[in-house]
Amino acid sequence: MKTLFTIIFIFITTNVFGQFQDFFKYSTIYSSISLNNSLFAPGVWQMTPEGELVDMSQNNKYDKSINIGIRKLARFEYQKKKGDFYTGQENEHSDKGVIGAVNGFEYKAQIELKRQQGREFENRHLMVRYLGDFYTIKAEQLFNGLADIEFQSIDTRLRLKIGNKINLTAGVMNAWRPLGYQYNAIAAYQETGNPWWQLAYDQGFEDQFYSIGDEYYDWTWVNPEGELIAQTDHEFYKYHFGNVVRDYTLEIQDSLGTIRELNLALGASFYHYTEAFWIHAFADVYPKHWTEDIDEEVSKHIDLSNDRIDYTVGFILGAKIGRMKKLGLFMEGNYNNLYEKEFFQITSGINYLIF
Repeated sequence: MKTLFTIIFIFITTNVFGQFQDFFKYSTIYSSISLNNSLFAPGVWQMTPEGELVDMSQNNKYDKSINIGIRKLARFEYQKKKGDFYTGQENEHSDKGVIGAVNGFEYKAQIELKRQQGREFENRHLMVRYLGDFYTIKAEQLFNGLADIEFQSIDTRLRLKIGNKINLTAGVMNAWRPLGYQYNAIAAYQETGNPWWQLAYDQGFEDQFYSIGDEYYDWTWVNPEGELIAQTDHEFYKYHFGNVVRDYTLEIQDSLGTIRELNLALGASFYHYTEAFWIHAFADVYPKHWTEDIDEEVSKHIDLSNDRIDYTVGFILGAKIGRMKKLGLFMEGNYNNLYEKEFFQITSGINYLIF
């Protein structure tokens, strides 16, 4: 990560020296906070071994989102600013492409601290893009806590512009991403011979044996905070052990550090706009990868296939139909398949203006 920031800093200072004011001209610094109630959770009641009915409901804390950032991103003709202020909730699919609306420097740096349905996570997005007549350079850092995807990259390509609508790009992308994405941490753990409950112990959970008569026995479970969360092994295994496995996997993933990949990068974009119809589509494909060597012990539980094909696709479609243009149709979205991780967002709808 430090290497990426150093390269970005050198890249920016080298190219914008003497143009400091122009670099920040038209940029916006913004921050926002939003709060709302969490999803309603129905009550959960369980009978204890002593015959007492206990309320096991876990009400989630209120949802929240805190954003802070700076952005300078030109809008395409079909884009309209959604309000007088930026909040950090804006999600323009066009921002994810290599080719922007104008030549020159564009950038975005945003951090979001979010709690959703009781789960807290962080989103970070740093992007600096320079678009020239014959080349493009894009440096990016993405951390999406909701989708569990993280990478840093520097993408350098030649650009071929065909008319005013088509762009073709080709070059290479250097990427740094967690090695643990393909690491089977549970398979490695099972090779130690430890039982499944030992993994729960290692994460701070505790169990307590109990019996009813001579024929029935089981274990209750408490979390690291000392709260009773399960009356039986089966209940703990069904509702809580999956989180134990996930936390352990993420812990191992972080401990393995990052791996550097060199990727062949190919891209294409198409843009057409009129008041009645517009289409903006772009795709980037990474068909070949070269990775650095990794530790032999780690490689036993990981498949670093350099033959996989990573890709990202985005599109925006809009149409106003009829002589009065009262009926409107729209669809927009993006789909990403990177490092054997999938994340996407698609929105579509219909508008009709009555008067």
